[in-house]
Amino acid sequence: RQASALGFGSMRLPMTDVGNMEFVDLDRSVELMHHAFDAGINYVDCGFQYGNMQAEIAVGRALKGRRDQVTVTGKCTKTRMFNPGDMRRMLDHQLERLEIDAFDFYGFHGIGWEKLHEIDEKTGWLAEMHQAKEEGLFRHMCFSFHDEPESIPKLVDLGWFELMICQYNYLDRRNEAGMAYAAEKGLGVCVMGPVGG
Repeated sequence: RQASALGFGSMRLPMTDVGNMEFVDLDRSVELMHHAFDAGINYVDCGFQYGNMQAEIAVGRALKGRRDQVTVTGKCTKTRMFNPGDMRRMLDHQLERLEIDAFDFYGFHGIGWEKLHEIDEKTGWLAEMHQAKEEGLFRHMCFSFHDEPESIPKLVDLGWFELMICQYNYLDRRNEAGMAYAAEKGLGVCVMGPVGG
């Protein structure tokens, strides 16, 4: 499936206040996503912690009856990786919340070169990620990037990834050379924060 030029990021869904706590407004969020899908957007990006850890529930509801029309990207959150098995438990939980069998793209959330390896030393999440792909829990490996631009070529050259998600807009063009390098090496490139966040 060819991805639409515009995607739908689920980090900033409509929220509602319940007893001085913010929760994702599920009805409004699903309506918003359905409008986007009907308008031709066929790519949605998820994250475990988005929307006070409720955004994936909304995305899952929006995907009902439309799963075969939408490319779904998910990410394993580095801030929740403390022990061996955490990566796999998170992935299983995300699939359950979304009520899907597999992600189209799944990978590492907000990593840089050092952080990727530091977390691996204590959790073994690299081997777990490769194992999950072998088991068919996602089709393609990706990463979202929050590090110095010089780290991009090193991550790309690992040869594991098929998609890079990074910040890029008129006010922040630091990743421009890295984006070009990733594309040259055959990775898809998805921009986050295209209007500055």
